[in-house]
Amino acid sequence: MKHITKLAGVALACASILFAAPASAQKEDEIDPAAVSAAVRYALPLVFEGYVTACFETLEADGFVTMNAPALREKFTDGAEASWPGARLFLLQVAREQGGYEGDTDQIGDDDLRAVLDPMIEEMAATEIKAEYCSDIEKALEIMDPLPADNLAAMFGFIVDLALRPEEVGTGFFDLEAAVDAEAEEQVMSESRARKLREQEEEEADNPK
Repeated sequence: MKHITKLAGVALACASILFAAPASAQKEDEIDPAAVSAAVRYALPLVFEGYVTACFETLEADGFVTMNAPALREKFTDGAEASWPGARLFLLQVAREQGGYEGDTDQIGDDDLRAVLDPMIEEMAATEIKAEYCSDIEKALEIMDPLPADNLAAMFGFIVDLALRPEEVGTGFFDLEAAVDAEAEEQVMSESRARKLREQEEEEADNPK
């Protein structure tokens, strides 16, 4: 179910912000929503720095992110380390799938492992976040700003948890491609109806009774 793992990656690319596609090699029933929440919580400060790097040239001087960057950094950083134990295995899976880590985890301590993973996560976010999405992510950050960082991370875990239960919430509930396709189809139909209505009105105007 590529859409579910894409959400998990989007979460790591941050609320696109995580829309990378980590965990793509995992089976649906192997994705642990709690691990996703922990990974997002741990990665938030790293992803934010990656976002700022990726969007530096497009961020307005008086925009939300520029004006609130110090507060956002403090919010995302405070308490992030506490999520490391729950995030460790998931982040390692992401690192291996991205080709960023091939070492033996039994032979490396947590501090050394984080020294490898942290810059990789930040670079992944900076690479995955495209310039055309910078303003949308900034708006999302502004909308979600009232949420504590722990709640924000938990929200991503909840979304993944729901998406892993299609038999309960309905197949395709979080099928983003299907939603986009349906919206595009509806727009085409609406334009077609509007065009036919205009043609009918023009015909009636040219041929008054």
